[in-house]
Amino acid sequence: MGNAQSATPVEEVGESLGGPGGDALAATPAAGNRLFKFTQTGAGGRWTAEMAQASVDFFNKHEDRPGAKAEWCLAVGSEIEAEVNQDFTFEENQLQVAFVAGSIWALRFPSKPAYQKFCREYEAKLFENMTGLANNATNHAKVFGGDSLLNLSAGQETLASQNQWVEDMEIEERRTPAEEEADRKRRSNRRSSVKRDPIYGVRLGGKDRSYLIKNGQIDVLRNVMGGVQDLDLSVDVTPTRGPAFTPSKVLLMNRERRMNMLSPEGGQKLWHTDIETGKVVSEWGFEKDGVDAPMRDIVNDSKSAQMDDRDTFMGIGSNRLVRWDMRAPSGIVSDMGSPSVLSYKAGHDYKTKTDFQCVATSGDGYVAVGSTDGQVRLYNNASDKSLNRASTSIPGLGLPITAIDITFDGKWVIATTKSYLMVVKTVFRDKQGKETNAFKSRAGSSAPQPRLLRLKLEDADKTGHRPLAQGKFTWVSESGRQERWIVATCGLYTVLWNFRVVREAQPNSTAYGGPDLRHQL
Repeated sequence: MGNAQSATPVEEVGESLGGPGGDALAATPAAGNRLFKFTQTGAGGRWTAEMAQASVDFFNKHEDRPGAKAEWCLAVGSEIEAEVNQDFTFEENQLQVAFVAGSIWALRFPSKPAYQKFCREYEAKLFENMTGLANNATNHAKVFGGDSLLNLSAGQETLASQNQWVEDMEIEERRTPAEEEADRKRRSNRRSSVKRDPIYGVRLGGKDRSYLIKNGQIDVLRNVMGGVQDLDLSVDVTPTRGPAFTPSKVLLMNRERRMNMLSPEGGQKLWHTDIETGKVVSEWGFEKDGVDAPMRDIVNDSKSAQMDDRDTFMGIGSNRLVRWDMRAPSGIVSDMGSPSVLSYKAGHDYKTKTDFQCVATSGDGYVAVGSTDGQVRLYNNASDKSLNRASTSIPGLGLPITAIDITFDGKWVIATTKSYLMVVKTVFRDKQGKETNAFKSRAGSSAPQPRLLRLKLEDADKTGHRPLAQGKFTWVSESGRQERWIVATCGLYTVLWNFRVVREAQPNSTAYGGPDLRHQL
């Protein structure tokens, strides 16, 4: 949880607000906590004042059951109750907390101390609800580690961590409001108006093509300045035996002429496909020591490896991190015929349950792996042995990591959960003052603390409270260039965050994607 800083403050109407920033409310003397309710109206909505002096309290639903696990809830007034969970959103500059209890509500506090007191109590109750443990230093160390990079539930960030977030940051020249508005209008005009089939994945090419993965087919897009263009061209994906299929994961290979596709039935097979024809040219199995080794996700050895002719790639199983080699022992890539078995080149099998879910690489081949328990592990990948142990392990907040990505320069990682995206800056200074990164050295509490990206609750309501998914940085294929946007999907909507704004975020902040929420027609 973080005390939030919204890209676009809530606009209150009538008694509640007068315009962006809450100027009308700020001019109104506030004797206590004020409660507002959000009402959807057509494509937008409005906030109206419901209570001028709202009582606020936390209570345990199982208080009268000794030994039962605590289930903390928030009570506002006499009729509104909400479970304490990670869906609360916070805006420190507005002294505001929003939550869902049947409808969408927002609490405005009369002072910063009152707001901060609520945040501390909320974080304590959230920790107990999530872990079933009492909120104390011993249990925090047990869950997050004594010197953890991530301890968002504690609500504290060291001064060193705050400074490291902005140290050596390359800030682009700020654009004028007119330039921002013109850019927003250009983006809003880039809407597809024809196809509404579900999109299972996107693969961005570094040349002139990108691809959408849909039901049994791949849509081909043309890369143009500032975006992509639909060519109204689709290729059916058909193996040598059986009907067309929808791969669970795909990656571009061999100078973007071929595509590796993971079979939908549990990742037991890999199909090597000619992109131009959609024809499967070779079929592979995953094995180690004669035993099947199904993969949950696959990724290129590095961010730009799809631009060259290498035949190795990374993969993860539930408890396994592997580098596979498509070359036969003779050094020749296998072709059609009976299914071949990929060569296990390097990797590590974990004895404990890691539940790996997704994997990504940087331009230099650094590896980030997300797990269903919310952990993010960072690997150096300087040698085959470096895959045996993560340099840094970032504890999760309980929600599974469903997608992960790294900037080309390896300085930033983004991990997607259904409720938020977590942004991690990997570069920091160690105790000797030497600059390093979390892929090479363990990042402790002095490293920059992660930031969270969420939807505003009113925007989440607009999307039908669908989960966030497929969080990615806009793709960069060479060093010296910085990614501009963070992009995610939410149902039929695309959500954009300006990466420059995220990089400039204040400590303990949450950025919201509402202003760039756009419907996928």
